Amino acid sequence: MPTLRIIWDVLFRGEFVTQKRIDIKVAEAMDTQCSDYKIEAVLRWNTVLAGQKVARAGFTSGLRYLIPVDHISNGEIKTLLDSLQSFTHESCETSACMISESLDFPLNRHAKARFPVLGRIALSCRFTHGMGYTELKKIQNAKTTQTKETKEGLDPIGTGKGSSGGRFSEEFRSSMSDSRWFLVLSTSTEVGYKQPSEIYEINDKKTSVLSGGSDGGMYDLAFDLRDTLSNLVTLSKGVWWEPLDPDDLTLNPQLTLDPSKEVIESNFDPAKFHHHESKKAESMIDKVLKAEEKQTGDDMMREDLEYTLQRLTRSKRLARQITGNEHGLVPGLEEHLISEHILKPWIVEEFFNCLAFFLMTRKPNYWRNGKSEILLLHSLEDLNLDELKDQ
Repeated sequence: MPTLRIIWDVLFRGEFVTQKRIDIKVAEAMDTQCSDYKIEAVLRWNTVLAGQKVARAGFTSGLRYLIPVDHISNGEIKTLLDSLQSFTHESCETSACMISESLDFPLNRHAKARFPVLGRIALSCRFTHGMGYTELKKIQNAKTTQTKETKEGLDPIGTGKGSSGGRFSEEFRSSMSDSRWFLVLSTSTEVGYKQPSEIYEINDKKTSVLSGGSDGGMYDLAFDLRDTLSNLVTLSKGVWWEPLDPDDLTLNPQLTLDPSKEVIESNFDPAKFHHHESKKAESMIDKVLKAEEKQTGDDMMREDLEYTLQRLTRSKRLARQITGNEHGLVPGLEEHLISEHILKPWIVEEFFNCLAFFLMTRKPNYWRNGKSEILLLHSLEDLNLDELKDQ
């Protein structure tokens, strides 16, 4: 999978959203704008009509292109970004870009160091298209229902029927908001790479990427971990750490935080996160492994999945220490320093790993194992491409 992609969003004007073939017309212009670059996928920004529940009953309110850029220079990336953002079309309201970074499961050390406490992420999955079923009726049923199942099941903060919010505490869900749903259509077709608007033939029938079925789903959503950190610092006082004595004149004071005990009063304690519910986690891992056995019988893939899932569920509650020389520790600054230097990297890692575990185990019969991704979305303000490419 590509590590870095340009995410190019083009939104339609309100009066054009319900117009037939508007997606094809806009895609033709978008394809021309980036004709020198391979588009990995085109996503439909999907809205649902009032009174409807199924995603296909909605209209496309915009298109999102995923363009891999690992292979091109930083200068070329910036030139391409400028070009895409200058795109105009009579049917379109806005054209905007971000850079997405595909992160390892579990979160690696370099990504953890720069993972923000406030930003946007995207959860993406690929459909199985009935893989693993041997009866035609079950294959067709899986293909028919996978989009609906994904629209309901992929959103970690949804709480309606079939939704996934119940897997997380209210406190965990409160760290996320503004989830936006997309259908993913791959440009890798049965007859090779095709641009989204390009017309081609399969079995003497004309089709295009945009007129074909979706290959997966994506939610992108905002996250804000500041309240999580603030809550944990406050409620862990006296449990994980003790304030410094202001009358102690030690030249190099030391403060130890030991999270070996749970903070019972707080659902922000990672011990209560979805991926650390040991009995349920073991059951979900078992279902994933059985699904992989049924779908591919690939022992190596099965071992990789088990290894990754076990790493995601491994609890890391190590004692850490802050010193005066290294962090400028003085009485009164304990909470800020604990939040920034000890809790932040730990909570960021647990937050990410919890969502990764959810993504890998939620719908193994509908979502292809090993193909799910979490993307960290970077705005173009203060973007450091050198830092991203060095990882």
